[in-house]
Amino acid sequence: MRHLTIIVSAFASMLLVACTNVFNTTSSGLQYQFITSNTDALQPAVGDIVAIRITSRDDVGVVIDETPLFKMQIKNVPAGRPSVEEGLLMMHKGDSAEFRMQARFYNPSLSSDNLLTVAVKMVDVIPLEEFERDREAARIAGEREEDRLLNEYLQKNKIDIEPTMSGLYFIETEKGTGPAPIPGKMVAIHYEGSFLDGRVFDSSYSRREPLKFKLGAMQVIQGLEEGVARMRRGGRATLIIPSALAYGDQQTGPVPPFATLIFEVWVVGTEE
Repeated sequence: MRHLTIIVSAFASMLLVACTNVFNTTSSGLQYQFITSNTDALQPAVGDIVAIRITSRDDVGVVIDETPLFKMQIKNVPAGRPSVEEGLLMMHKGDSAEFRMQARFYNPSLSSDNLLTVAVKMVDVIPLEEFERDREAARIAGEREEDRLLNEYLQKNKIDIEPTMSGLYFIETEKGTGPAPIPGKMVAIHYEGSFLDGRVFDSSYSRREPLKFKLGAMQVIQGLEEGVARMRRGGRATLIIPSALAYGDQQTGPVPPFATLIFEVWVVGTEE
């Protein structure tokens, strides 16, 4: 009896493996199978935001990409070809599924027609209206907190100058005697960038070379552009740059959303 149980168990396992390798195919050519399905749960529509985990494997089963949990908005599904977006629209919150498609359809930088298997776990579905409402609430809260911290900084450091029309605080600490930077020409600066609490997040001094950029070409943040345009070669200034003139509500490297930045700038070169 024990041997019979083992045989039946092994046979059941073989059936399970066989079942999990049965893929259906859509009219676009996307192959799919569901590992877990929650048809009573929320299903995304075009424009909604989904929180997903993705693992992709090549045609011999080697993992080539594994993405931790992230959020993405589902755009319009490309017509006439398989896509991850098409697969996502078939899923519900809590579903796990696998999709197969040629590598070039999964990632345009891949030219191969070899099949990739893309495993997706849909952790959450956020309707677009709800996402935009939450984002607007977060924007308002972020801007209010930024204003509070900036006002505290200005009072603590006894800074009573008026900002420019754009909101930049420009404090000249050493007047330059050389030529002023010319829009469309290169300018070289040394700088140190820090947060209101004094933490340094970037410095040209640590790289031992100045930053060079074309003035007016928007190669640097708006507040830095505006501040440098007010200076002359040899001049130094402190720029207090609100997030609206920097990185706004986006996390950019070490800079969090709604972060006011302090730049200590020294113009070391101007192109004439």
